[in-house]
Amino acid sequence: MQISSRFTLAVHILLCLDTFRDQYKVTSEFLAGSTNVHPVMIRKLLGQLKTAGLVEVTRGSGGKAPVLRSI
Repeated sequence: MQISSRFTLAVHILLCLDTFRDQYKVTSEFLAGSTNVHPVMIRKLLGQLKTAGLVEVTRGSGGKAPVLRSI
């Protein structure tokens, strides 16, 4: 069974958000650099994770996306 690249990115995003939440400001730019994917794709996936109730996204320069559920 093949796993989609969006699933892999979503897992990476969730792990980064949980791992680096106290050390760095985890933005879409930070995640894009970590995954070598355009920040717009990261923001789109964050929106889908928000819809699923897995993260809470805050927009703007002070934006953040804490994980809502335990990983």
